[in-house]
Amino acid sequence: MPTLSLEDIQLINFIEMSTGAKANDLVRDENALIIVVQKGELGKAIGKAGANVQKLRQKTGKEIVVIEDSDDAKAFLANALAPAVLRNVAVSENGGKKVAIVDVDSKNRGGAIGRGGEKIKRARLLLQRKFGFDDVKLR
Repeated sequence: MPTLSLEDIQLINFIEMSTGAKANDLVRDENALIIVVQKGELGKAIGKAGANVQKLRQKTGKEIVVIEDSDDAKAFLANALAPAVLRNVAVSENGGKKVAIVDVDSKNRGGAIGRGGEKIKRARLLLQRKFGFDDVKLR
């Protein structure tokens, strides 16, 4: 896992103190802060009616995305693409590249991609960061 900046560590501490949920990682992308919380702590991190997410959004001025952690790459990917329902996830290694190939129902495809491709981009970033995947493809 890449090292976190001092600012990221302070933000993780703030998240843990204000929500009571244990954060395992924090990733910044152009538009959002992605917080990866320990398994079973998703509800605590989000808060009642999303109160904790709203508080973090006000503090940071960024969109907040909370994802539940998993040591299993397929389960982690399902968490990253939720609420889209994945039918199957296959891992392909070809030419030294590790790719997750995700089967989604046509009605879940838009949800897995996200507005402007944001959700699938974040899933790629997180899988690369945690499990060393080179790409995530939908079919």
